[in-house]
Amino acid sequence: MPTERFNRLPEAKRQAIREAALKEFARVPFDKASINQIIRNADISRGSFYTYFVDKQDMVEFLLRDTFEEMQLLCKEELDRNGGDYFAMVEELFEFFTKELRKNPDMVNIARNIFSNKENNELIGMQNWPCPDNMASPGSPARWMYEHLDRERFRFESVEAFSSLAILAMSALTVALKQYYEYPQKLENIREMFKRSLDILKYGACKTPEKS
Repeated sequence: MPTERFNRLPEAKRQAIREAALKEFARVPFDKASINQIIRNADISRGSFYTYFVDKQDMVEFLLRDTFEEMQLLCKEELDRNGGDYFAMVEELFEFFTKELRKNPDMVNIARNIFSNKENNELIGMQNWPCPDNMASPGSPARWMYEHLDRERFRFESVEAFSSLAILAMSALTVALKQYYEYPQKLENIREMFKRSLDILKYGACKTPEKS
């Protein structure tokens, strides 16, 4: 994680360094990313870089944790706003990410290149995904979500059961965002398909059978 010296930098300078790193990680896979290119992008010296971060891996850990904390805050604020409605929160994530992709189409390349490295996957627990033994472990996204949503809305009674729903909902979100990345002109159609997917998760696909 960044040093105290980095944390004391003006916000504009920290943001410039962050954007310089993201620009390089959008360009090439993590293992080929160049610290020299990052410092050129950020207009800092190599010596300054090493007073802020231990190495390239340390910088990625900062970027991932920063992004994860931002997403946690977004999810918490949305759940607080809507009374713990998980599906409304997932819809809000779709709107958030499509807006971010419009602003920065390189997001997909950044994620692909960073997570091409095994150690970076380990930083957020992706090396265990989707092992069922780890889905609901302490500190996992599924457990965090389970603890913040309104569980009275659901029939499951454990974080393990909720994890099955989370896998399906996040998979639907991932597919919708991939569709948008490839066909941005089809946003309205993609949004409707995504909402139908959530509707099926929420209410089921089959009609309620008549009682005999």
